[in-house]
Amino acid sequence: MKFKFAFYLLSTLLIASCSKSENDESNGGDGNMPSIEAEYALLLKKDNKLSVQFLNANANTITLNPNESSLAEKIVPNLYDLEGANFLQYHRTGNCQGSLTKYNFSNDSASEMVVFSDLGNCNINVLAIAQSANTMFISYETAESNSPDYTIRIIDATSADFSYEDVMVEKKPFDLATTNNKLFILTQDEAEANKNNVLVIDLSTNNLIHEVPAGNDAKRIFKDGSNNILISYEGLHGILNSTTMAVNYVRYREDAKPKFASTNSKRLDDTGRLYYPSNSGDFSDYPQIAAVYDFSQNLATFYAYENFLTEQKRDFELKIETTTAVGFDEENNLLLIGYKKTGEINKGGLLRVQTATAPNLVDNINLDGVPYEIVVK
Repeated sequence: MKFKFAFYLLSTLLIASCSKSENDESNGGDGNMPSIEAEYALLLKKDNKLSVQFLNANANTITLNPNESSLAEKIVPNLYDLEGANFLQYHRTGNCQGSLTKYNFSNDSASEMVVFSDLGNCNINVLAIAQSANTMFISYETAESNSPDYTIRIIDATSADFSYEDVMVEKKPFDLATTNNKLFILTQDEAEANKNNVLVIDLSTNNLIHEVPAGNDAKRIFKDGSNNILISYEGLHGILNSTTMAVNYVRYREDAKPKFASTNSKRLDDTGRLYYPSNSGDFSDYPQIAAVYDFSQNLATFYAYENFLTEQKRDFELKIETTTAVGFDEENNLLLIGYKKTGEINKGGLLRVQTATAPNLVDNINLDGVPYEIVVK
C-alpha cells in the first residue's frame, strides 16, 4: 500500500511545573461539599488472578457491595486496555492461540472470543490491544523467519462470528489508540535506531491514510481529553491533532518530569487531568505514589504519603507498601489511591483523599486483594 504523508510539526517548548503536596492529616470530607452517592468497581489482584469488587460510597463513607460481577475470575492478562467503563483483556493460551474478554463495568456485561484460530501452526507475539465502542484491535508479529511480519487485526465486536480484517504494516506496531473513527498505531523501526512513527487507519475503510514522524524513544500513545492523541516520552510529550495531524510538543524540566510514560494508566477526569501511579523518585520513600498531571497547566502533582499521613498511620495502621492504582471520584471530589499492604501479598486497601486544598484523608477500606484498576461508575 502506498502511504499518503500529511503532517505538520509544530515545536512548542513549555516547562512542566511540579508540586509536592503539603502535610495535613485529618479525617472526614469537606463539610462544604455536597455528598453524592457513587459506585466504585475495583479490579483486585489475588493469587495472580483478577476479580471485581463493587463498593458503595458517598463523600463521607465507603462500604463493600456484596453483589457479584458477571466477569469470571481470570489470571492476570498478558495485555489489557481500560477505556472508560470498558475493560478489554488478552490472554495467551498457546503459540498461536489466545482469547479476548471484554467487560463493561456500567452494565456488568461480559463477552469472550477466541482469536488466531485461523492461523494454524505459528509463533505469534501479541504487541498491543485497543478498543472502541464496536471494535477491538490487536497488533501482533509472526516470526516464521528472520524477518517478522506485522499485522493489525480489526475485529467487529457486533458481529455474531466476530468477523475481522487484517492490515499489514512494515514496522513494529507496539501501541494502539483510537479516536475520531481512526486507529493510531505507534510503530518502531528497529533497523533505524528505534525510530518512531504514528500510522493512522481510517476505520470507515480500514485504509492507512497518514504516517506521522514521532522522533525516537516514544513509550506509548493514548487519547487525551480533547480526542487528540498523546505521544509520551520520558522527557516530553507530543499532542497529535487527530484531525490535522499537526504535533505540538511539551518538554519537561529535568527536575519536573511527570513520569507517566512508563505507566499503563489512561484515567482522565472531565477536565482532562491524568491520574496514575508514579515512581516516587525523591518525593517519597515509598516506591510508587499517586500522581495527577494537568495538561492544561502542564502541572504534575505528586501525593507523597509522608505529607498527609503520619508514620503511625501509614506504616502501622494502614501498612502501606506501595501504590498500585489511582482514580478519582468526580462527584465527591475525592482522589482514590489503591495500595498493597506490607508483608501481605494478597491484601490491599483503598484510601480516599480530599484534595480541594491541602490533601486530607477521608477514609480507608481494607480489601481482600490488591487494587489493580479503579473505575467510578
